[in-house]
Amino acid sequence: MENKGGFHNAGKRTHPIGSLGSISPSSYGSVKNLCSAKFGSKHFFHLIPHETTICSLLLCNRSDTAWDELKLTCQTALHVLQLTIKEPWVLLGGGCTETHLAAYIRHKTHNEPESILKDNGCTQMELQLIAEAFCSALESLAGSLEHDGGEILTDMKYGHFWSIQADSLSVVNWPDLLSQCGCGLYSSQEELSWSFLRSTHHPFAPQTCLPHEAVGSASSLTVDCLTAKLSGLQVAVETANLILDLSYVIEDKN
Repeated sequence: MENKGGFHNAGKRTHPIGSLGSISPSSYGSVKNLCSAKFGSKHFFHLIPHETTICSLLLCNRSDTAWDELKLTCQTALHVLQLTIKEPWVLLGGGCTETHLAAYIRHKTHNEPESILKDNGCTQMELQLIAEAFCSALESLAGSLEHDGGEILTDMKYGHFWSIQADSLSVVNWPDLLSQCGCGLYSSQEELSWSFLRSTHHPFAPQTCLPHEAVGSASSLTVDCLTAKLSGLQVAVETANLILDLSYVIEDKN
């Protein structure tokens, strides 16, 4: 929400802000207790604060278009928060889940196609084509996170997302340019090798075990809501299937 603008109101103090990251956590208050409440047929959790201070956020912008965008952003953030509270599961964000999943699918279909084909009515060649199309779509989704004209790399150990500036492509020593992967879980100081996204390389099995220190550093990681991400993937797959079905109908009629 950078550069969008707003006012943070805590009690009688009002501060203009450009990002929610600039607000002290103490401004949100803390919960002293909670109880259940029933109104009609609906059940609610009543959060009881320590103080009676009310904190509110007033959205404003000189441009109506930017204001609408800001409102939509806040509504989406609140919706994702509600989904996360309902189902408290998250995925590694910053494009790392997409690139990791693409690496895993390529490895699985290349090295263990029989375990997939035994329950499906397609050939191994068709499986490879389907898997590559799906993996390319995942990598395109991850690639959309790069907005500054840079290049995207993936490491050959974890299959995570890494970004570098476009004017740094001539530098051979990648660790000097890379600091952390997209989600912030891994550092370039590890013994890693990298490859450009969508470049040709032999399929590998990305490691999936999270390091012990990741539990303690979870607050500094970039994560995505599992429910929202899964719903988006399901909608994308169903839309693709619908398009394919429609194309078959058109081909049959012509």
